[in-house]
Amino acid sequence: MKKHALLPLVMAGLFALAACGTDEGDILTSVSIDESGNSHIVTTKIINVWVHKSESEDEGKIYKAIMDRFNEAGVTTASGDQVRMTMEFLGTNIENRISAALVTGGLPDILAVDSSEVAGRVHYEILRSIDDYVEEGDISDYVDSVIEQGTIDGKLYTLSAMEAPGGLYYNKDMLKKVGYTESDFGTLEDPWSWKDVHEAQEKLYKAGEKYEIALHNGFGTDGDMYFYSPLVYSAGGSFGEDGAVEAALTSEASMNGIRQLEPFYDTEGLKANERWIYQGTNDLAFVQGQIPFSIYGPWDVRTIANDYPSFQNSYGIMPYPVYEDEAGNKSERVSIPCGSYGFGITRDCRDEKMDAAVEALLFLTGKEASEELYYGIGTYPTSKESLASIPELATGPAKVLADSLEANEYTRPKQVKYPQLRTAYSSILTYMLNMQYHASDYDLEAYVREQAQIVDRDQIA
Repeated sequence: MKKHALLPLVMAGLFALAACGTDEGDILTSVSIDESGNSHIVTTKIINVWVHKSESEDEGKIYKAIMDRFNEAGVTTASGDQVRMTMEFLGTNIENRISAALVTGGLPDILAVDSSEVAGRVHYEILRSIDDYVEEGDISDYVDSVIEQGTIDGKLYTLSAMEAPGGLYYNKDMLKKVGYTESDFGTLEDPWSWKDVHEAQEKLYKAGEKYEIALHNGFGTDGDMYFYSPLVYSAGGSFGEDGAVEAALTSEASMNGIRQLEPFYDTEGLKANERWIYQGTNDLAFVQGQIPFSIYGPWDVRTIANDYPSFQNSYGIMPYPVYEDEAGNKSERVSIPCGSYGFGITRDCRDEKMDAAVEALLFLTGKEASEELYYGIGTYPTSKESLASIPELATGPAKVLADSLEANEYTRPKQVKYPQLRTAYSSILTYMLNMQYHASDYDLEAYVREQAQIVDRDQIA
C-alpha cells in the first residue's frame, strides 16, 4: 500500500471540487496527493463496535489496544478503501442499548455476542451472515468450536478471539497417597470417566484424606450449562431443538448423561453433614490444596502460575471426564466446557460497508488479537497456529486444555430459547444437588420432563 500525504487545509477548495464530503458520518471521502503530485480520492469507512466490557476492565483495555493497533495499521479493503474502527465500551449496559436500538434503529456495525446467544441474535435478525464475504482461508485457522458455535442453519455469523476450555483439575500429591501413579491419570486417548473420579473420592475418603470435588454449581449466569452440557453429549444425548427439548432431554442417552452427577450429590457412605462435593465458599480451595478435584475452566492455570508457584508440581488437569456405561465401556466423544464472547456484524451495517466490517471483524478475532487476550486475561487462543506455537501451551496442564480444545466436537446448545433452556438445566442440577431433601419422592426423569416441557411450551416471539 502506497503512503499518501494528506492535502493541507489551505487546499480545502479542492476537497469541495473532488470529493463529496461525508455520507451519514461513517463513509468519509477526501483527497490525497501521491509522491508524483497526482491527486486521488480516498474513501474511509468507519466501523463502530459495541463491546460488552467497560474500558476500565482488563478485557476492555485489551479491546481498546486492538482497536488502536487496527487504526495504526492502515487496514484497507480489497478495493483500496481505508478502514477505521471506533468502539463503545458498554459493559453491563449493552443489553439495554441493543433493546433500544431494535426499536429506534442504530445498532453498531459490529456487536459483541456471547457464544450461546448467536442463535437468538440470528433469529431476531440482529446479525448478518458473513458467508458471502469470507473465504475458507480467512477462517481455516480458527478452532472448530468457534466456527461451529457461530454457524446457524449452515451460515456463519460470528467469530471469536477467545475460548474457555474446561477440564478436571486434580491434586497429584493427594492421589498418590492412595496409590495412584502418573500413568493412572486420564488422557485424551485414555480418559477418566465420572465413575473413575468418584472411585478416587471413595479411596481418599476411606484413607482419611481430603476427598471433595468443586463442581461450581451456580457459577455465573451460564455456568451450569457451560460446565455440564458435556455430560449429555458424552453419553450420546442432545438438548434437541427449539420446541423439541423434552423428547431429546428425556431420551435414554441424555438421562444417562445427566445421571452421571447423581453419585456426587448423593450422601451414601458419608457421615452426617458430609458431602462428596465441596460446600465451602473459598474460590481458591483447589489451588490452596484444600480439595483434590475441581471442574473448572482455564483460569486457575494462570492463578496457580502467578500466585501459587509452589503448587505447580502438585497438580494436573485431566480431560473432561467421559461417560462410562454399565458394562465399563467409555465414550469416545470429546466434549468439554467451551465457548466465550465473539463478534458479529449487525443488520444495520450497510452493504457498502460490509467489506470494511469484515476486515475489522477478522482483525478483532484473528491470531494477534487472540494472543493479546490470552496473555492479558488468560482465555485460550482460538487460532490453531497460536495453540501450537505458544510455549506455555506446549507442556503440562495448559497443554491438556489446548489439546482438548482442538479435539472438542461440541458446543453449548444452539437454540433461540437458550435462556429458558439454561434455566431449566440449572434447575435440574439443583434438583440433583438437593436429592437427599426429596427423600422418597425423588424422580429425576420426571423432573427433567417437567423442566423440558416448560421450555417447549414457551413461545418464541
